[in-house]
Amino acid sequence: MNKKIVSTLVVFAAACIAIATCSNMLPKIAFAKSAQAQEQANEERVIREQNAAVEAAWNKHDAATLDQSFVEDCDFVNVFGEWISGRDKLIKTHAALFAGPFRESYKHFTVEKIRFVRPDVAIVHVRGRDTDHDGKLLEGDLGTIATRVRPLPESFKPGGKPLAP
Repeated sequence: MNKKIVSTLVVFAAACIAIATCSNMLPKIAFAKSAQAQEQANEERVIREQNAAVEAAWNKHDAATLDQSFVEDCDFVNVFGEWISGRDKLIKTHAALFAGPFRESYKHFTVEKIRFVRPDVAIVHVRGRDTDHDGKLLEGDLGTIATRVRPLPESFKPGGKPLAP
């Protein structure tokens, strides 16, 4: 028999044995990926729900609700380039803006991109566009982009504990 044919048959036989041996692993691998995809889809849904809550709080000029998802020792740089450290200061800053120059400010926030850098940490890019009181986008406003780095809610972490990096 030709050496090339024998080599091909040996490789084919080895591949068949490998597939037969490992075939019981395929459903486990597929299930793990689908479970991970489902978990990520749930996390994205929560992020989008939080974005909608932020939009609603902005449009009600409710600083406390707007900033409730920030950690105590947060760092925030606003559209004016002002660096605000700490949630309490952030709430006071937003409350002052809503009582003054932003008292007639309304926004629509769109999640542009969600990127998971770890299973429990997402970077979220959000575009904020000006609207009128009824939510109609104002012409000519291209909006601003905000980047939020956020740990995911405890309920989406296995066993309610942060995942290892």
